[in-house]
Amino acid sequence: MNAEQVAAVLAKIQLVDNRETDDKGLVLREWVHLIGDLDFDDAIEAVRMHRRNSSEYLQPHHVRERVRSIVARRERDARVLAVPRVVDPELVPLDRVQFDADYRAALAAARKAKEVNP
Repeated sequence: MNAEQVAAVLAKIQLVDNRETDDKGLVLREWVHLIGDLDFDDAIEAVRMHRRNSSEYLQPHHVRERVRSIVARRERDARVLAVPRVVDPELVPLDRVQFDADYRAALAAARKAKEVNP
């Protein structure tokens, strides 16, 4: 983030806790130093998450922790979406009894194939 974006993050934080910033920009420069490497949208979402889930006075490390969880969730979702679908959802029957029978048959066939080709 650039200084203007960090200032926007600080402004969002100030909306709730009325924190003071100085006229010389010392607070802003420190926040730029501490969270400036983060993505702006992730930082804004981190502030929202903190406000929804905590009454603690928001500090830079809270933003960093929340951004880390946002990035981890995004990476996990990408990994899940990258896994090819084994079963076409259109082929899954709505009949639970039939589905269970098909599942047991497929499982037995897979186990048998594994025994033949270890």
